[in-house]
Amino acid sequence: MTTASTGASPSRLPARSRDKRPALALLALLLVLVGALGSALLVYRTGNRVQVLVAQDTIRQGQQVTAEDFTTAEIAFEEGTEVVSASSLDQFVGSQAVSSIPAGSLVSGQMFTASQLAPAGAQQVGVVVASTGRPADTPRAGDIVRVFATAAESAVAEAEDAEELVAAAKVVSVGPQSDTSDTVHVTLLVPDGVAPAVVTASATGTAAIALLPADTAPVVDWRTK
Repeated sequence: MTTASTGASPSRLPARSRDKRPALALLALLLVLVGALGSALLVYRTGNRVQVLVAQDTIRQGQQVTAEDFTTAEIAFEEGTEVVSASSLDQFVGSQAVSSIPAGSLVSGQMFTASQLAPAGAQQVGVVVASTGRPADTPRAGDIVRVFATAAESAVAEAEDAEELVAAAKVVSVGPQSDTSDTVHVTLLVPDGVAPAVVTASATGTAAIALLPADTAPVVDWRTK
């Protein structure tokens, strides 16, 4: 007997899903390789470290530096990065800072010069100033001060008795203040023409200084070129 066709499609076995395990295995392998490469690079950079020079405290413009002005730090660096090895310390001692260098800054050769920064027609003069001839706050390197010579018979003279020697002088450095003396030793950058008068005032104990606003332009300043 022949069976009549009902028009229905012949039944098929369900298609077998594609096996994704090889792709996942390949992805896992790639992740392992990337991780290994990153670890190797980290180890390389960690091992590529060097001791470098760092400013111990803020170094003022024009300051002649000593070994105590520097400390060292160990850093990792990439090839081509300009760093100054801690072994180069002796090359910097005695040089002058071209500009102010904040504490903790990495040192570079361009920050210092072995030549004098004082321009032609100017010189650095040491001045001893008693507590009665200066502000309550001791000036710092980089400050601008007005320099006077007070009456010889009294360091505490009236303002009209004081002779102005330098309208605006830059403070180069300030010496440590002694516990047994009320005087402070400051080094000033002054024009050649008034240097003898400033030295005389210092020697006779009649030198006095007044602190001026920070944006005051000094009569003479460091060379910038």
